[in-house]
Amino acid sequence: MSEIPLLLLILLLMAVLLQVDFVFYIVYVLAGSYLLARWWTGRSLTRLQVQRRFTDHIFLGETCRVAIEVVNKSWLPVPWLRIEETPPLSLAADAGVHQVCSLRPKERITVHYELLGRQRGYYAIGPTALAAGDLFGFAETQGRLDALDHLTVYPRVIPLAHVALSSRSPHGAIRSQQPIFADPTRVIGKREYQRGDPLRAIDWKSSAHSGQLQVKKYEPAVSLSSSIFLDLNARAYTHQMRYSASEWAIVVAASLANYLVAQRQAVGVGCNGADPLTDACRWVIPPRPGRVHLMKLLEWLARAQLAELPALAEWLPTAALGLSWGTTVIAVCPTGDEAICRALHRLLRSGLNPVLVVVEPHGQFGVIRERARQLGVAAHLAANEDDLKRWAAGLSGAIGAPAVAGRSA
Repeated sequence: MSEIPLLLLILLLMAVLLQVDFVFYIVYVLAGSYLLARWWTGRSLTRLQVQRRFTDHIFLGETCRVAIEVVNKSWLPVPWLRIEETPPLSLAADAGVHQVCSLRPKERITVHYELLGRQRGYYAIGPTALAAGDLFGFAETQGRLDALDHLTVYPRVIPLAHVALSSRSPHGAIRSQQPIFADPTRVIGKREYQRGDPLRAIDWKSSAHSGQLQVKKYEPAVSLSSSIFLDLNARAYTHQMRYSASEWAIVVAASLANYLVAQRQAVGVGCNGADPLTDACRWVIPPRPGRVHLMKLLEWLARAQLAELPALAEWLPTAALGLSWGTTVIAVCPTGDEAICRALHRLLRSGLNPVLVVVEPHGQFGVIRERARQLGVAAHLAANEDDLKRWAAGLSGAIGAPAVAGRSA
């Protein structure tokens, strides 16, 4: 405190003028206490070890408990220590930490507060503000744990029982009505040999038993190797519903990815949105199967943010260059304008299977659907959860099988 040196000076002058031993004694004791408090307090924060622990990935609606552990590594006690940490407003389940405590030599204490995953995103947790002082209030020192940790809140995922998607690839695990695509791992019966049947399809054991050549019948199947491209170009969305529609688009993309992985299919995600962790503005994750890969996709979708970038229609043909023939390309867009329809038609001509999903409410969706149909692209409206579930139930009024690749615009 700045008043203490001035008080000491006044007392010293009084002691010199009055020549009173008791005043000299007060000056010595006060000065010694002040210097000791300054030295002691100055060392307090430097000898503290502060660590923050919590689960850094949670789902929407889950709570996360943050533990701040403080260890006094010194042989000197800390008379009082103030710990303050305020959580992000979007995650605040309580006021955070505002606690005063004391620490004995080598003592360890832990304080807690909770975070609530109200909204998907990528959040910085910290910094932690610290303040320490002596018992008499002679000195106070402040510090801060600047190290930031991050919490990822996964986007909402709507469970889907079935989605009307198809592919041109002749291998996979999703049942198909195209008998030319047969899965050799799924035998559903036997039939008599016909001229032209491959020799590897002959069931020699059944043939020997019946006395006639028997051929295995396979269940038709196609692969739903898919890549979901999410449009997060801010200028593509209607200004009034830019935030709500873009968040819903992320929910749609996450739900489709979850459905495809549940069907044991390979799925990837691409996006023309900003990623605060990697500073990427446009990114593509190649299709892979499995729950581990799904969590990676959801983590990227949790971090994705709107940005003013080139339109998805300009980037999509380049982004899809590495996809294998027959891959289903699902474009999740705010509107189905002519530019995105023509970009999807180019993918159709290159051997991919494009699907358009419109996420903004559109009173003239029939016009968009007809435009897509003429270009050989399946179109669906998923402006809300009911639309998405109708599509999953096969009631969305989707276009039939895409037109043959090579049809001109």
